[in-house]
Amino acid sequence: MKIILLRDIKGVGKKYEEKQVSDGYAINSLLPKKLAVPATGAVAGQIKSLKENESRHEEALVKKLHEEVYKLTGKEIKIVEKANEKNHLFRALSRDKIAELLKKENINIPEEFIVLENPIRDLGTFTIPIKIDGKETHFKLIVESK
Repeated sequence: MKIILLRDIKGVGKKYEEKQVSDGYAINSLLPKKLAVPATGAVAGQIKSLKENESRHEEALVKKLHEEVYKLTGKEIKIVEKANEKNHLFRALSRDKIAELLKKENINIPEEFIVLENPIRDLGTFTIPIKIDGKETHFKLIVESK
């Protein structure tokens, strides 16, 4: 049976791909779970237009992210956090906390694009890399004590 996938399915294919699968697999698993639809003429046209819309939306999102990254390049951002006498922070700075900090600076970069191997746990100056579509930039984060 020819189907069009509505989600990425490991071992089968990617979202919006047209695939040939066994009738039993399609009827008993993919179709009832709404993971795919039969590849008939009308449905195929609708799925193609959905794919095109999603593609345009994704391109616009990437363009906006590149603009946000441009604003961030070479910037220094300071944050004041509580720390003990050994200069260890009471609360580590993770990717989501850094994304929130960037939003306060009117720079909207989702946390999944912030490359941080480990949360920041100490005071100091850190170079935080941002990676979008294989392009990488960075900014300096200065963590000071209250």
